[in-house]
Amino acid sequence: MRFGTHPLVPFALSLSKGCSFFATSKRRNGASTSSAQTEKGETRDFGGQSGFTLIEMLVALSLFAAIAAIGVGLLRSSVDTQDAVQTRLKAMGGVNRLRAVMANDLAQAVQRSTRGPAGEAVPAFVGSSTGFAFVHGGAAALDGSPRPAVERVAYALVGREWRRATQPMLDGTALSEGDRLLGEVATVAVRYRDETGNWGESWSSEPGDRLPRAVEVRVSRSGREALTMLFLTAPTLPPPPPAAENPAP
Repeated sequence: MRFGTHPLVPFALSLSKGCSFFATSKRRNGASTSSAQTEKGETRDFGGQSGFTLIEMLVALSLFAAIAAIGVGLLRSSVDTQDAVQTRLKAMGGVNRLRAVMANDLAQAVQRSTRGPAGEAVPAFVGSSTGFAFVHGGAAALDGSPRPAVERVAYALVGREWRRATQPMLDGTALSEGDRLLGEVATVAVRYRDETGNWGESWSSEPGDRLPRAVEVRVSRSGREALTMLFLTAPTLPPPPPAAENPAP
């Protein structure tokens, strides 16, 4: 039986094609859906890995900042302590040098009067409540030039400085300006002890170029404890015996 072209044939063909299209689309949609599920599953896997949250990062940064601040404070305290120790050691070294110089000079004091620039007589040891001057032995030139083995030396408060001045040539010259031994000095009190054990605020070698038995120097400095130094002087030599008179023949 031969069929002609029926008007519904194209529509049926189109329906059959539509069914195949829908089936193909369904298969594609299923694949895409499974792919999406796979991708979602992979995302869930990546999200499940270990990591830091924002709160954890903030807590870690806070702890690090606190530890760093404590470390900086300890380092600063260590540096300040080291500076204070160095300053203290330097001050102690200066005081020890002062003691050594004064003790060495006073231990070698000699009974030798001198002459001033105008020819006036100067006692071997003269002292006041703020300073003293005397002649001592053991002097030597650092450059090796010839000079006497004795010199006149003076310690005195000049302004706010405790200074030491020298006079290498004993007669006819004056004392030099001197060198600073101690700075920031407020007051100085000097006392002298005689052979009977009494202390006085002044001293003169007359008569007989006598020397004090001991010298006490008390130095008051601004913002520091008072420094008290006690020195022994060289023993006073007895006067020479009178010359024996030769009897007349």
